[in-house]
Amino acid sequence: MEGPHHIWGTWWLIGRGPSIAVTRVRLHALAIVSFLAGEWSRYVWGWRAAGLVAASLAVPVLAWSAWRRALRPMFVMAASLASGILVGAAWAAWQPARPSAPPGARDVIAGQVQSVKVIHRRSEIVLAVRREGEDAHPCHYQALVFVERGARIDAGEWVEADGTFVASDRAPTAMDILSPLYLFDGRVRVLDRPQRFGQRVTAYMAARMEDVAPAGEREAILVALSMVFGNTPGSLPQGVSSDFLAAGVTHLLVASGSNVGFALDLAAIPWQTLFGRACTRRRRLVYGVYALCAVWGFALLCGFQLAIFRAACGATYSIAAGMCGRRVHGYTVLWSSAWMAGVLDPADLLAPSMLMSLYASFAVCEAHALWHRIGFGRWVGREKARTSPFERARRMAASLARAFIAAAIIDAYMVPVLWWLFRQWTPYGALSTAVLEPAVEVLMPLIVLWSFMASLVHAWPWPPIAWCAEAMSRVGGAAMSAVLDFVHFVASWHGSLRSLAPLSFAGACALVLVLVAVAHVRVPQRRG
Repeated sequence: MEGPHHIWGTWWLIGRGPSIAVTRVRLHALAIVSFLAGEWSRYVWGWRAAGLVAASLAVPVLAWSAWRRALRPMFVMAASLASGILVGAAWAAWQPARPSAPPGARDVIAGQVQSVKVIHRRSEIVLAVRREGEDAHPCHYQALVFVERGARIDAGEWVEADGTFVASDRAPTAMDILSPLYLFDGRVRVLDRPQRFGQRVTAYMAARMEDVAPAGEREAILVALSMVFGNTPGSLPQGVSSDFLAAGVTHLLVASGSNVGFALDLAAIPWQTLFGRACTRRRRLVYGVYALCAVWGFALLCGFQLAIFRAACGATYSIAAGMCGRRVHGYTVLWSSAWMAGVLDPADLLAPSMLMSLYASFAVCEAHALWHRIGFGRWVGREKARTSPFERARRMAASLARAFIAAAIIDAYMVPVLWWLFRQWTPYGALSTAVLEPAVEVLMPLIVLWSFMASLVHAWPWPPIAWCAEAMSRVGGAAMSAVLDFVHFVASWHGSLRSLAPLSFAGACALVLVLVAVAHVRVPQRRG
């Protein structure tokens, strides 16, 4: 996968040792891993943890450098690690990632509710804390708030909790270390906080789409908007979320990299219509600025959800490379998006949703690389050169086979992580994904056109526009009803959602390494 343009032109020689070529992809990955490890450990856990992480990284890199007699990886690791620790210290001074009050001391915290679980007469609220103390100084961590049952509190609301932090009496797990969850016991009151810009826009779209849709289409409208802009906490009925979970297609309700790509494709239509392709240097620069505005504008509409935020960072790196007239490797984009997300928001770097986003993107890269490594990509290329009806049918069948195989590979890669994080497995996820993802790609332009026509007819109630909006609503509602029926059908199958025994972090890592090793086994290529 690493061509000649990924090789540094410098060869390091020490004594009589062998010459070592350092690839840009590997050096790039080493620099980013070192930076993020230093930044995150210093920001979340302090100087002692940063020193421990630095030693843990330095020992294998120094040993490898001595064995290979290569100095550049050692210098890159040291510089990146030091830079990451300094950036983490700056973040810790401005926006702490830990409570400032010790356990048992009274404190006031405020943030957005992520989830609510009612157990007997008490409620457990997962709170993304953004303000702490009487002075409401900024902070960034998550707390599990225990409160007596009172007024109803829903996910997505902003609340203020008054009470004390509680020391945990159980041994920390790997997830407790990667993404700490602090325990808090007290009283909660709901804050009157205005909605974000993206929430107001999507709420307006939903209202206008309901105006032109037949009665009883609210559920389909909410699912349609979630497929484009992501699912904010508490916006979908519990039954719909449960069906998508059991069918293994929850990722369709969460805006991700595919949605950012769709926003870019949509933004490219008026540009290419007016200006054509960006061939010259000046046009590339102007189009790059235009594309960056489209990407971050879409991220704003989505409320900067973590998956969208990471995908926007990766798109920014790809667009910047295009402005310079360069093409970048998929893995390079993935590492770069992780680095940019870590610099801009280190507290959520190892949050479960961010981990899932990064790992899912890695699984997509692995699936595409495995497809071309086995040789299917060349076979599909030969099929595209033929134009007979029979060959077109074979080409379509090859595309469907590729979608199913890619979905199966990605689903296999996701099993260890889902097992470790949620102790769940959806055996029909690959089938549901292979069927629904192409359908959703076709539905996205329809959903956007549906919402646009509904908003237009509200502003300008001209009969032809109203007829078009009603027709769009009927087609869109029927399509979304078909999607919901299919998801419910798969979710009703026996064993669609299986609960698994707990899996340790070491076991999950071992399974991932086995999958990577199997995927990278050299397969003999046929000749002729």
